[in-house]
Amino acid sequence: MRKNQNSTYLPLIAFLTFLICLVFASCKSKPPVVEPEMAPTLVFENVEAEDPLHLNLNYNLNMSNPFPQAGRVRLESWRVELNGQKASTGFILEKRDSLNFTIRAAAGEPAFVSIPVRLNMDVAALNAQGNAQGITPSDDYRVNLVLVLEFSPDKENAQSMVLEVPGLAVFPGVRAPVFNITSIAILKAELVNTRFRVGLKIDNPNPYPVELSAFAYELYGNGRLWADGIEKNILKVNAKSSLQGNLFLIMNFINMKRDLLDQIINLEDVNYRFAGDAMVGTGVDYLPEFKTSFNLSGYSQVLDN
Repeated sequence: MRKNQNSTYLPLIAFLTFLICLVFASCKSKPPVVEPEMAPTLVFENVEAEDPLHLNLNYNLNMSNPFPQAGRVRLESWRVELNGQKASTGFILEKRDSLNFTIRAAAGEPAFVSIPVRLNMDVAALNAQGNAQGITPSDDYRVNLVLVLEFSPDKENAQSMVLEVPGLAVFPGVRAPVFNITSIAILKAELVNTRFRVGLKIDNPNPYPVELSAFAYELYGNGRLWADGIEKNILKVNAKSSLQGNLFLIMNFINMKRDLLDQIINLEDVNYRFAGDAMVGTGVDYLPEFKTSFNLSGYSQVLDN
């Protein structure tokens, strides 16, 4: 009896074993599908500038397509954060149409594109809106450009994906020195020529020293040119500090009206204008040197010294 019972269960055991083998075989032939991730990057390259107020930030958008079908990429929107604050003005994204493109299908290796991205930064506009935006001039800039891209696979009923691609640029700021007249004094009055001493203060708002060269200037009094000159020595202004000095000018009274001469002789206040330009050396890679201009005006007492 016992032998007959074992022979009865053998077919059932064999059948169950066959089913288990089928299950394992099906698992091996159909692995779980893992949706590949898209990881575009926006890489900051450099800054280009001709002056401290107009900067061009260069990035590269690098993007791979891991899908077996081509796809279309469209720039949906973009935004900029400056030093942790959202900037609503002062930036222009150039050639936005280049960020609408087709990326080919992956064939063994993911298809790849690299697209240059250029962001214009208007520092003057940012300074004008600084208080409203909570943005103030700083020693270093942290510009975070965020591109919002829509990827649409070329496949029927395929769902589009929205990708946010940030790119952080960190670089030192450059600000022009600030000029101020502190005094105007007569050193020696003669019949034809008069020597003047003009007190000048130069403020350097940068966290690094700057050097001024090719420093040329003109002094006007009551709308007439009094004198001009060129400072041949290089002026070095330390970081976050001021330099005070004197410029010496010679005024020629020939062809001047008598009232201006009397005004100066009587040491009365004059309406002056002091204008000029200088080359500023910074040592900053993207703007090692730039030309700055100044145009100061106001009333000053002409001192007898």
